[in-house]
Amino acid sequence: MRDMDKFQIFRDEVILNDSILPSVNKIRYIFEDITLDEFIVFIDNIFSSDDFDLTQMFIYYFFMFCDMEHVQEYVNSEKFTVDRLEKLILYTFGYCTMNELTTDRIMDKILVFLNKNKLMELALNSEVINNDKYMLFMVLTKFDTEMLNKYFLKIRDVSGFIEFFIRLPDNVLRTIISRNYHLFQYIMLMMSEIGTLGTLSAEFIKRYSLDLQQFGKLDDILRKYRNHSNLDIDKHLPLQKRNMHRLAFLVNMVRELSDPVKAVEYYSGENVFIDELEKSFVLAVATDPMLKGIFRKYESLRKDY
Repeated sequence: MRDMDKFQIFRDEVILNDSILPSVNKIRYIFEDITLDEFIVFIDNIFSSDDFDLTQMFIYYFFMFCDMEHVQEYVNSEKFTVDRLEKLILYTFGYCTMNELTTDRIMDKILVFLNKNKLMELALNSEVINNDKYMLFMVLTKFDTEMLNKYFLKIRDVSGFIEFFIRLPDNVLRTIISRNYHLFQYIMLMMSEIGTLGTLSAEFIKRYSLDLQQFGKLDDILRKYRNHSNLDIDKHLPLQKRNMHRLAFLVNMVRELSDPVKAVEYYSGENVFIDELEKSFVLAVATDPMLKGIFRKYESLRKDY
């Protein structure tokens, strides 16, 4: 199929086809068979079509098939320019908003597989995201300490950045902590070093110190969990046949924290659950009084896990 054919087949199937629901297999074939150059032309045609329904359907199917390894490689390719990536993210953001989906979790479907160069490009060189502080912070939550150092060395107004950060709504700030407490900790450290915000800075640090302590503890637990877990084996098994020591470790660690729901969301953002069923199971066992006896027999084994 030529480059344009991919776009035409997709458009014919999702817009012109008389069937209520397009054939998933036909759309899957487009994504499975597409080359890098075809993918770029396909994306360009979608975003230049000015067809709202077509774009919405593309985002829907992109999320269905973006776990394909070659699709992720294409998005990370140097040929897939930052303006294309930004359009993909902005259209995704709009799709989530219009369909009342949780924006940060859906956005993670893209952000989670972007490499360090692409994430840095978005933070520094994108036209919209670079100037939209909420979306910028979502990108920055994917940065490790080395990337944060590079980023803050390249931006001019660090004091202005920190002042804006302090004035974010409480729910947004707590979301940032849950997504990457290292980012939050890093900014608080810069805040104390710059010292230009005086009392406001001190009050801010005091207000969120307990949150940082909790997520610091979670991060230590997470390191231990990853050192002793092999998800590749369990992901091919039904829930009842998965490693009960691993599940018990998660449940008992969640039980010890003051806010189990927040803990589970943090773990989810760190991709420790194989699927939504496992996530729901851990939360249910950790919070339902009727299930409090489950996994207690694994308590003595936890220190060795």
